[in-house]
Amino acid sequence: MQRRPREPDRHEGIHRGVRFSLKRNAAPGYWRYAYAFGDRVVSGRVQGRLPLLAIRRVQMRIDRDMRGGRTDG
Repeated sequence: MQRRPREPDRHEGIHRGVRFSLKRNAAPGYWRYAYAFGDRVVSGRVQGRLPLLAIRRVQMRIDRDMRGGRTDG
């Protein structure tokens, strides 16, 4: 029986010139993220069972910060 490839526990990348990092959380399906935007560091948690979904959600948050629509909550 062939085993499925293991999904990565962390990811780092650049989206629109903003470097971000993503790390699997202890809770299943949650990821911790951090990125520097301007002079502040933004961090938090996103939900996504698949790593690519979590990456996309962090990229959407970066896009929202770039548009100036940042809302805490």
